Amino acid sequence: MKVVNFNQEVFESFLHEELKDFLIENSLVLIIGIKEGGIPIAEMVKVNLEKITSTQLDFITIKCQRPSTKSKKKSSIVKYLLKNLFKVLPQFFLNKVRIYEHKFLMNNGNQDRELYLPENLQLDNYHKILIVDDAVDSGYTLKNVVEKLEKSNSSAKIYSLAVVVTDKNAVKIPDYYLYSDVLIRFPWSLDG
Repeated sequence: MKVVNFNQEVFESFLHEELKDFLIENSLVLIIGIKEGGIPIAEMVKVNLEKITSTQLDFITIKCQRPSTKSKKKSSIVKYLLKNLFKVLPQFFLNKVRIYEHKFLMNNGNQDRELYLPENLQLDNYHKILIVDDAVDSGYTLKNVVEKLEKSNSSAKIYSLAVVVTDKNAVKIPDYYLYSDVLIRFPWSLDG
């Protein structure tokens, strides 16, 4: 599997092309960024959509993560040490570690996700909801979020967007994505 670096200009061109017909005038759209990596991507989506519409765009963040991510980021000391270690390791080694971690997580069928939604989330006002994440691996995070929102009885149409789908056999594929079958190194990644 190939590892590539995130390119914001390429992503913004993708957004302009893919989402130009997404918005409807006089509608309310909610953009939901999934912490951690989905937040900067969702912010880019919001900024780019605001350039082409007068539609009201609201923005919130939610947290839905697998236990391994939680334990990796739980300790600020561990996070600091990993980030500094990754700065001195050669790129080819970091790519191998990233590929190994991806294979490990995919082979373990890690379906468990902890989902945290804002308590006062009112979805009834929105015509469309766009769930944004940086990467879809197994698809369980995206699946959990979509299912939770669908159970809210909102009439809003739910869409999803990610920069990359790393496995075409994911249980949930986003409606919009730029890359597939690669791993992306984002600037906010521990090895970024």
